[in-house]
Amino acid sequence: MNRKDHLIKIGKPYIEKLVDNYRLSAKVVLQEKEQIMWFEVKEIYGEYLISDRGDAFVVALFMTAMREGADIECQAPVTRRLLYQINHYLIPMLAANMNGFHYIKVYAEPTDAVLECANAVGTGWTAGVDCMFTYLQNFNKKYSSYKLTHLLIANNGAIEGNSFKKTREVLWKMVKKTEEGFAAEEGLKVIGVDTNLQEILQENFVAVVGIRHAVVILALQKLFRIFFDSSSYEFSNFSFNTENIGHYEWLVLNYFETDNTVFYYSGGAFSRGQKLKALSEFPLAQKYLHPCVFALKENCGHCGKCIRTQVALYGLGKLEQFSNVFDVEAFEKDKEWYFEKMLFYERNIDYKEALNLLEQRGIDLTNIRRRMYEKNI
Repeated sequence: MNRKDHLIKIGKPYIEKLVDNYRLSAKVVLQEKEQIMWFEVKEIYGEYLISDRGDAFVVALFMTAMREGADIECQAPVTRRLLYQINHYLIPMLAANMNGFHYIKVYAEPTDAVLECANAVGTGWTAGVDCMFTYLQNFNKKYSSYKLTHLLIANNGAIEGNSFKKTREVLWKMVKKTEEGFAAEEGLKVIGVDTNLQEILQENFVAVVGIRHAVVILALQKLFRIFFDSSSYEFSNFSFNTENIGHYEWLVLNYFETDNTVFYYSGGAFSRGQKLKALSEFPLAQKYLHPCVFALKENCGHCGKCIRTQVALYGLGKLEQFSNVFDVEAFEKDKEWYFEKMLFYERNIDYKEALNLLEQRGIDLTNIRRRMYEKNI
């Protein structure tokens, strides 16, 4: 075996019952340090965790392995299709196109054992623009086998908090908030998944976010038949970007599919402005849209996500429709402050489109640009 002195090892997964939860765990040896990697769900979802194969743990570790040039050795079997796709397609593709990525190999016994599946259809949920658009596209009964049944909220790196204990508290509060609000109104189930992925791997979350979602779903293959991963960028913005997986996420997701579970990169054919235009006529978005970085608060109106969403809706002439979720009066009062913030970040793709929508509406930003120049902003 290559690189025996630099090998990531994954032990056989096992499931343990905690007080009210079930936890799927496996020992991993990373940088010669043995740790326990785990995924935890409420008791009602414990039966869907899979311990007869190491799929989730292999996918969780393979980006770290490629950066470190370390092979992966998994004591548990791995779904044959997944193992083949990772070794023969995904690893060679990333090694050839990503700076700092090395060609590695995953060693495991392949398995063709059939898994039972509850045929759930899910998507990650924050109530932000991208996942709300995914819901808009997949709540119609016309394609009943693709109709969303579950909203996933996972503590896999994105939840804010100044400690891992705090992020766990936020996770379960987010689950409760969604269960009592949007999900209750739409008859959906909400599944919360706690993990210690970020504690062990400490990766730049933006560089691995799509993979982190896939990892959680692979741990729950007995539940999910389809998972819609909400797009951050259009397909046309494709690039092998080591710091932001959103630019090539749709490509790698294909290689995480198994005979049980498939992934779709939802909304990749649409720009953020097009999504917002569609959502502006969607009553549920007008009631629940929440792009804010503060998950448990009302939209703050002043974080980067709130700013660019409000400005884009204003550019579309649709901000008034969202008075239930944004303080439209405050925005109108301080419009120029919002526009100045947008201009400061105008080279960022997430802000540029919102500025284009302002220009399309005929809003002249010349004077604001001049003042910013004079103030050396």
